[in-house]
Amino acid sequence: MTHSSWIEILRCPKCRRTGHAELSEVAPFRNRIVRVSEEFEIRADERGDDFQCRACKLPALP
Repeated sequence: MTHSSWIEILRCPKCRRTGHAELSEVAPFRNRIVRVSEEFEIRADERGDDFQCRACKLPALP
């Protein structure tokens, strides 16, 4: 079984930093974060994982 993978471009709405995250699909509607660039970090909450700017702590925009 092959897994599809892709790159998401991330940007901060405040400081305008840009970066990327690599994701892969492990099952239908289940994605895994493979890696995220150093400008951003993974934020986990009750809705799941998301990305935020490491400097501003604001959610990243796609």
